[in-house]
Amino acid sequence: TNMDKLEVIKRFILVSDTGSFTKAADLIGVPKSAISASISQLEKHLNVRLLHRSTRKLTLTETGERYLDSCKQLIFDFDRLEHQIQSETQTISGVIRVDMPSRFMSTIVLPRLNEWYERYPETQVELSATDFRINPIEESVDFIIRVGELSSSDLIARPLGAVQMVNCVSKHYIQTYGTPTSLESLSNHMMIHYAVGSKAIQCEFEYVEKKTVKVVQMNYKLTVNSTDAYLHGCLNGMGIVQIPKQGVRDYLLKGDLVEILPEYTCAAMPVSILYASRKHMPQRVLYFMDWICENFKASLSQD
Repeated sequence: TNMDKLEVIKRFILVSDTGSFTKAADLIGVPKSAISASISQLEKHLNVRLLHRSTRKLTLTETGERYLDSCKQLIFDFDRLEHQIQSETQTISGVIRVDMPSRFMSTIVLPRLNEWYERYPETQVELSATDFRINPIEESVDFIIRVGELSSSDLIARPLGAVQMVNCVSKHYIQTYGTPTSLESLSNHMMIHYAVGSKAIQCEFEYVEKKTVKVVQMNYKLTVNSTDAYLHGCLNGMGIVQIPKQGVRDYLLKGDLVEILPEYTCAAMPVSILYASRKHMPQRVLYFMDWICENFKASLSQD
């Protein structure tokens, strides 16, 4: 007869872990003879000896040791599979609140959000785009997404990857001011100044030379504090921008934007998810985080 294999395997693991038929029997509340019979049945089925039976204690044979490792892995995988199936059938519902840069929202999240709702129709997503560092606890969002180097904080960071940067101007800009062809020529050009918060920071063109970050001070007429305004300022001929390539790929292909000084790009920028603590994070939030990671990686691979 084909015994319930999983049950017998679980009994074998229990006997191995406790080193005793009696203890194993007590733990699951069956007679000692039933445990003993299960192990004998297993040995007969495999046609090997798994245990050395001596009066004092049980020890595993060499084959028994090997079999035990595989059995534990098998039970672990089986439990995980069951858990996965169960959690998929549980209804994922409720509100998910996330803050992210406006360009990240419009290029990575919004184009695919319908796929998320198809998978989890009971959820509602609230997106905000403050484009600067906020505290997720104070703003009561589940997590935030940030592009750029992280300043130290008590938030947990999950790195998503890094975006390649590109220097761009619009066709319209070139018609008016010409194309910058060297670092020296930048003194005759304008940048769009991206500044968040009230700190007066210099407007700079940044580039990497021999692994060192260098800057050129720039003139500017327009200052913005959102990534969307930064892009649209550039599309409307207001100056040079240094922007993630994946967010402007289509504009470059269409010729609305033109790449300049490709040998003087700034360093790739890290993208991170930041959240307060993982202890009580609802399933829906974890799923949404993973979903954003998937989409972000897919968008990177298009480069």
